[in-house]
Amino acid sequence: MKGSRKTGEEELDYGRYVFSKKECLHCLLVSLGLSGLVAWLFYRSPWGMLLFPAVCPVYAGVFRGEQRKKRQERLMLEFQAVMQALSTALLAGYSMENAWRDAEREITALYGKESLMLPEVRRINAAVRLNEPVEQLLAEFAKRSACEEIESFAAIFLFAKRSGGDFVKIIQTTVKKLTGRMEVEQEIATVLAGKRLEGRVMNAMPLLILAYMTLTSGDFLDVLYGNTFGVCVMTAVLAGYGMALRLSAHVLEIEI
Repeated sequence: MKGSRKTGEEELDYGRYVFSKKECLHCLLVSLGLSGLVAWLFYRSPWGMLLFPAVCPVYAGVFRGEQRKKRQERLMLEFQAVMQALSTALLAGYSMENAWRDAEREITALYGKESLMLPEVRRINAAVRLNEPVEQLLAEFAKRSACEEIESFAAIFLFAKRSGGDFVKIIQTTVKKLTGRMEVEQEIATVLAGKRLEGRVMNAMPLLILAYMTLTSGDFLDVLYGNTFGVCVMTAVLAGYGMALRLSAHVLEIEI
């Protein structure tokens, strides 16, 4: 913790994602299963399991990216709720410091103790009681959040604090922009949901076809296994399949 702040909460860097023991085990087991599937479909040899050291970091990277994205989406949703609570409290005549206390009660009621924003709001309230400036605390949180909207709000808040700006108007404007952004993201997610499902089906089709042919017409594919030529061909096919998966993920990844 920095300075004299003592909140009992660990400051979290939202730009990084650290696996829990359960998630590490999940990645190892899934990577082991994928390696076994590749060994059977592409090489028909236990030697194909030697790909495990390559499969594991690739899957772990994909899983980490997905979990980090989900966490930041959740953080943005909760941050919006905090801003709305602040706006309501300020309109009711609360001071900025008291408005943050009201926001802590609101976020606890909405999201419970598992909330991402709850420890952040508690940290701000604890530091404010030690006469630390709110704008400094927001700037520190914004830096750790890795969210452009939160960083922009912190910068605007700092400018308004120093120049005597209208805090209520700033917060209302921020809430409006965050709400608009989230609505657009939800609309895009709805449109892409079907395409993502189609993409997953198309990604699985080559493996399903190869598995079907292996089970029903294994002799037809024997020329591709157990010899140097076959290993080279199947390795090239596997590399091409991996590139296709990466391209598919890139096409459906839309940043707003």
